[in-house]
Amino acid sequence: MNAHTYPGRGLSLSQLIFALNEELKRVAYSPLSTLEEVSQLDQGASHALATIREWRNSFIPVNRIPIDILSLIPTHLPCQKVHFRVASVCRHWRRVFLKHGALWSQLFLGKGEEYVSTLLERAKGSALDIISYRDIPSSTIALISPRAQQIRNLKLKYCPWQDIITFSEFDLSLRTLQIISPLIARSHGQPGVVTPPSSTFFKSSVDLEAFVFHCHDRPSLLGHFVFPNITTFELSSEPLAVEYSASYLLDFLEASPMLQTVDVKISAPLTPWNVPEEMVVVLPNAETFSLRVTNDPAAQVYNIAAHISCPRARSTLLTYQMFEDDMNNGLVLFPTPAFWSTIVPRSMASPIEEVTLEIKRSSMDDLESFLTFQSPDATIYRLGLNIIETDATADELTMPRVEMGWEVLCQALTTIQNHPLLSHVKRLRIEFEAAVPNTYYEMRTAQTIRKLFSSLGPLDGLTISGCDLCVFLPHFFDGPWLNDLEKPIVFLHTKELTILHPPMEDNEVECVSAVMGLAKLQHALAIPFERLTVRMGWLPVQIEEELKRWVGTVDCREEEYVEEDDM
Repeated sequence: MNAHTYPGRGLSLSQLIFALNEELKRVAYSPLSTLEEVSQLDQGASHALATIREWRNSFIPVNRIPIDILSLIPTHLPCQKVHFRVASVCRHWRRVFLKHGALWSQLFLGKGEEYVSTLLERAKGSALDIISYRDIPSSTIALISPRAQQIRNLKLKYCPWQDIITFSEFDLSLRTLQIISPLIARSHGQPGVVTPPSSTFFKSSVDLEAFVFHCHDRPSLLGHFVFPNITTFELSSEPLAVEYSASYLLDFLEASPMLQTVDVKISAPLTPWNVPEEMVVVLPNAETFSLRVTNDPAAQVYNIAAHISCPRARSTLLTYQMFEDDMNNGLVLFPTPAFWSTIVPRSMASPIEEVTLEIKRSSMDDLESFLTFQSPDATIYRLGLNIIETDATADELTMPRVEMGWEVLCQALTTIQNHPLLSHVKRLRIEFEAAVPNTYYEMRTAQTIRKLFSSLGPLDGLTISGCDLCVFLPHFFDGPWLNDLEKPIVFLHTKELTILHPPMEDNEVECVSAVMGLAKLQHALAIPFERLTVRMGWLPVQIEEELKRWVGTVDCREEEYVEEDDM
């Protein structure tokens, strides 16, 4: 057996056993041995046995893992609590892990001074992640301040502004900063005062990369943060004031030209106060831009977006929320042609290849709409609208609920038509969970579809999902308003047509007849469908054989519509 030396003892296993045996014999046969000597021998024997057990454990396969690999194990564990557990597995593991300072670099300041002091000692010179909830005791801040240069990531949640300002005055070199729901007053009732510094907050962190700011009061304080090199910015604001001036946001973005990801959510109507009409903030490196505004009945989100240019953005989301009480016939819900002419040259250089319109009721019975434009290079520009249902009675609403979806549909179709880069569109999908229309909306929707179809070239694919087919194929249906149409609808030259789950309450035969009539008409016009896919609740047995006379490939199947909530 090879001799293994126990660290700190300088003895091989055989030497350790021999020395212990000799000492036991000396005490056992010495008449002059005292109780104290026996006690010391007992302690020594216990220590020696522990040493032997530890030495024996070193041969267990898990303890023969190279130290540089063993020290990486905790980095794959989910939380700090587990780090403490694995450090208690055995003495060998504990020695290895305690020497690895990065494992102890995450500090939760609310766990007490002893915890903070212990982890600071273990972390040594490693970069620190500091997380704090609520008030931070001054004694804890005193422990942290000498290590301020080591702090790389700082998260302050529900902390009073006074504590945030204290950290701001440290000489920090942060990489990420998160300020979540700061408080004006301390949690134990002492009043707090927000006095911005004479220059800016966290002015020493000029190389900050990511800034998260969730603020529910004093939105103007955003102007006291200046980080010219950040690449990620997340803002969530629920101001106590009735409105939110967009100038705070635009000024901050203008001072942050290196941004790559921007995610802004404002829970108040945006206003263009103090925003010069000619102002345009250019974010040349932005790849993802999201602006979401709640309680925005005037759709100011589009007016504000017109002041922002993201020429390299691969994903843009503009969405707003309003209450159904605010819906009326004169309200403009989607971008106007003027908006498109302004925003397209700045953010959408490539032609549009695919357009998707989705309108449906959510599980909360809110009306949700998303209009998505996608370019061949996978650049996405998405417009969202959410109309929140209220407790208002039918008499209290300006527009009946059953008409709201149709109004959204008509305006969205017009917005698609007005887009200046539609000449290369290859795929169009319209998904609409239709309510029962009245004659006015049937005729208006049909006219809007006719204008949209006339502005589009040949398509590779068209999908109509959940929609009432009478507004797409009015001349195949009997309706009192057909004679009032300005011009007949000329259906698109489409390679593949997909019709999914049209409402068929009382007109199953008429819907099937309309599909067959369309297929026959397109064939007669020498622009037949290459493929026709149909999913309906009822279909005649011989429909596929009939359609194959006019269509290259037919895929027809009876299939009941299943709502997402029922799946």
